[in-house]
Amino acid sequence: MTTTRRQFLRRATHGLGFLAAAAALPRWVGNAHAATLNGYSGSRVAVCVFLLGGNDSNNILIPRETNAYAQYLAARPTIGLKADQLDLINPTGMAAGSFALPKTLSKLRAHFEAGRAAFVCNVGPLVLPLTKADYLAGGTAVPENLFSHSDQQDAWASALANPGSSTVTADIKVTGWGGRAADKLHVLNTSTPPDYPEVTSFGGKPRFCAGVERKPMVVAPDGTLAFRTVATPPSDFDLLQQAALADVMTVQDGNVLETAYAGVFTTAQTFASARAAARDAAWAQLPQATRDAIDGYFVPTLPPEDTAKWTLHTQLYQVVRDLVAGAMPVSNAGLGLKRQVFSVGFGSFDTHHDEDVDQPKLLEQLDFALDAFQKAVTLLETQTAFGSNAPQATLFTMSDFNRTLLENGDSGTDHAWGGHAIVLGNRVAGKALYGTFPSLDLSGSLDGSTDERGRWIPTLTVEQYGWTLASWLGLNTAVERDYVFPNLAGYVADAVARSFPAQARKYKVGFMLAD
Repeated sequence: MTTTRRQFLRRATHGLGFLAAAAALPRWVGNAHAATLNGYSGSRVAVCVFLLGGNDSNNILIPRETNAYAQYLAARPTIGLKADQLDLINPTGMAAGSFALPKTLSKLRAHFEAGRAAFVCNVGPLVLPLTKADYLAGGTAVPENLFSHSDQQDAWASALANPGSSTVTADIKVTGWGGRAADKLHVLNTSTPPDYPEVTSFGGKPRFCAGVERKPMVVAPDGTLAFRTVATPPSDFDLLQQAALADVMTVQDGNVLETAYAGVFTTAQTFASARAAARDAAWAQLPQATRDAIDGYFVPTLPPEDTAKWTLHTQLYQVVRDLVAGAMPVSNAGLGLKRQVFSVGFGSFDTHHDEDVDQPKLLEQLDFALDAFQKAVTLLETQTAFGSNAPQATLFTMSDFNRTLLENGDSGTDHAWGGHAIVLGNRVAGKALYGTFPSLDLSGSLDGSTDERGRWIPTLTVEQYGWTLASWLGLNTAVERDYVFPNLAGYVADAVARSFPAQARKYKVGFMLAD
């Protein structure tokens, strides 16, 4: 069989999933912006864990007040968690034991009680503040294609719930709020090599990572970002590969697109090589005991047959390795980055059936991975090799949507809307619930639900959630806010004009500690 040059190059470059462009070849150098290091002059990292499929957060944060818990169990006779399956939590400002987490999240519970984790309640995509009356009347815009996996994933990732009717420019519509934040944060990073990407994706939703000016580094979940391994000494195929790659980076015939591709490809090689070198050299700057401890955090303690298909802890371990490479100063062989954003993905949350069997397994994996990551970051904060650039990291979750409170006939749940997000880190104002937990009374007026099945209308929007995190990273002006979250100003203005509750009238949620 004859192999074409294009096929050969495709195979030779398999694994170099580099710098995904949303619509065109990337522009590497951004404009000057007003982002600052005033909050913290060291390294700050935001890590998005996208729970793909629509996580049922009604079975993560459970009210234990007598009436509310009875309503929860009445709606979920099969999949509802019984008292002996729950551990109580004690949110600040609330009655002790007023909420609980499933025992499968025991490690997350410990972080919550220690003040390192918080829940953001009933958050989701919105165009404008919305009441049940607004929803039924149909006069107020709602997210397009509500309850659709792909559309609501995009709404979370882009912070744009109405791309079809929005007047924002086309380049904003095809990007995500993580990537647009990187457009503005780029000025804070003076890396070696120059223009090293602020965003690295190991999984999740690609749109979240794409900026207008800054493009993400897209890496395999196991951390691989390289050409196929070259043997020592090189084989005939290795030599052919190297010659072909050198050829593709040579300008031929004055073709403009070919020239541009060669430039991008060369940049890809530069960044891939810099990443590989920094990951090894920066890791070596840490004491052996530190490296061993971090490696140990990510080794599951359950039998291998129970964890063989786990993937989230592997992705978060690779985030730690890239975080170390990025935060380590150039003088210590690192990249010297001040701000980074990472994305990872964790699927199988579309629990239309057998949720009582499947979701506990997913939560057990989530619990282990989040705990390992938090322990690793806490240890890294104490390491002198970073100098004044010691890393701070905040992990946060997103998901397509929550699921119906009322279970279906297959021991599962169906697509819903507003849900509860997890925020974890040492700079989180933890041991608290933010936002408004919905009423679970399905026999009542259901003011907070679209219908009688318990689909919560969000009381906090993705933009408020995201702007809180982007501000922590260093964005602080109205211009930056309106660029990264173009709907937020209009949302808040409408909330003020229509006298919505105080939380709807704020640009940010208070789950991050003040600097």
